[in-house]
Amino acid sequence: MACALNRIHPAVRWEAPVLHVADDGPDREVELRGRGLVSVPSLFARQPRILDPAPGRDGTLLLVCNVAQDAATAASLWQDQPADSALPPLLGRTRADVMECLRMTGTTGTTGEIARRLRISDPAVSQHIGVLRRAGLVATERRHNAAVHTLTPLGEAVLGQRIRAP
Repeated sequence: MACALNRIHPAVRWEAPVLHVADDGPDREVELRGRGLVSVPSLFARQPRILDPAPGRDGTLLLVCNVAQDAATAASLWQDQPADSALPPLLGRTRADVMECLRMTGTTGTTGEIARRLRISDPAVSQHIGVLRRAGLVATERRHNAAVHTLTPLGEAVLGQRIRAP
């Protein structure tokens, strides 16, 4: 836990049993004493904040931290791919959108989910997924009556994602 909390934001430091949070006011120190702590990512929090639990709750504290350390990083989270991205011309706009859709949904999605998000037909998604699968960018597995598609490490690398350990 110490390692994760000490890397969540420069203003957050864990020294058991105390969580230190430097914010706009005086630094806040909280002894967790077995209470839960939920990390809440935010684009709008300038500084990390610890929020006390609502009355009647189980005592779990909320640690609200900004997900971007600067305005440029935060702005980039709202933007589409850069105009000079080579991915759409290389793969085609729709295939690039299919891959981006998988990235935005946590790297997995069914044919129907992708079709709804991109507002294209299921057969069109299936055709594009087939091409991406043959290129090694997407993997597909059957789960009950659905085909679930996942970005491969190569697909994540093509999108500029960090490659996950298998």
